[in-house]
Amino acid sequence: MASLPTSIPRFLLPRGYLLLRPQTRQLLQLQFPLTAIRHASSRPKTLSEQFQKRAPPVIPQPDKYRPPSHGKRTSRSETSMKSYGPKLTAAQKEEMRTKKYPNMMSPEGTFTHWFFNNKVIHLWITMGILVTLAIAAWYMDFMSKTIYSELIPTRKDFYMHPIQSTGRFIEVYKMHIAHTTAEAQDRRLKKMEDTEKRKEYRLQRIREAEEKGEEYVEDPRYYVGEDGVRRRRVKRWFGIWE
Repeated sequence: MASLPTSIPRFLLPRGYLLLRPQTRQLLQLQFPLTAIRHASSRPKTLSEQFQKRAPPVIPQPDKYRPPSHGKRTSRSETSMKSYGPKLTAAQKEEMRTKKYPNMMSPEGTFTHWFFNNKVIHLWITMGILVTLAIAAWYMDFMSKTIYSELIPTRKDFYMHPIQSTGRFIEVYKMHIAHTTAEAQDRRLKKMEDTEKRKEYRLQRIREAEEKGEEYVEDPRYYVGEDGVRRRRVKRWFGIWE
């Protein structure tokens, strides 16, 4: 009979298990079988993971050290019993609803409550203030620009004779508008006359240059517009007009 191969002492074996020959590796597997094999896809359960899965221990709190803010009973604000004592009657609830408490808004059914909660009144007051400010601004601007301020009736005249004073004020305002229109027309005519004069002056200089046989050279600082008027060129530096 063939004898079984003798086992080799472990201190004679090399450290690397994979460096052994296949036959010796098989013998070692037979003598020292691997009880636990961990694959690459599996993860070992550590002690910290086991502690995480456990539920935290709940220690009962003794009543001796319970603070007043965290009473053992459920607070009344979280229950249906909002007030102490018996339930309120309908008359008591109505009295509480219409009672005037100090430093608080007026109850329903009073004039103050209606006044503060009415949107129409607030809209009317706001629009009235805005219209009054607009009229005051227009009147101050009119009084500062008109030359007929002496013809405007005084406040006493408005109080004593409101209809006549209003008619007189309208007439003065029409006179002011006519005067403003006339001034605007005069300024427009003056600009047109200045434009015609500059145009004629330029044409005269061109004729004089032609009579002398010289060439009329335009100044590069100026240009001639479509209306035949010479104007200065405007340069723009960093968004600022010169």
